Amino acid sequence: MTKALAAVNKQLSFQTSKKVLFSKNQRKAEVRTKIQLGGLLIKSGLANEFAIHAGADLQLDQDEREKATLLLGALIEMQQNLPPHPSRKEEWAILGRAAFVDHFLTAKEKRKT
Repeated sequence: MTKALAAVNKQLSFQTSKKVLFSKNQRKAEVRTKIQLGGLLIKSGLANEFAIHAGADLQLDQDEREKATLLLGALIEMQQNLPPHPSRKEEWAILGRAAFVDHFLTAKEKRKT
């Protein structure tokens, strides 16, 4: 009976550690996605449009929080007005691809100098 209980405890411990590892990996993936989304906001020029600069504390600094609130409001309005037509989304994809290529080429030129 003790061996069976030990085996069950071992299996339970393994499942718990597996769950914690999955949770850690999931959190890491979520953080990576959030960082990448922030990069897209910067590349799109929206951060500059709302005068949000790298290093600004968007939670604790009241002025910076107001800028973040304005940006969030603009994003929510954009999301609410997204066109359902797929051709419009394809136009956005074309713009996005061009921006990524431009960013890549600009970064490559900077590395040369």
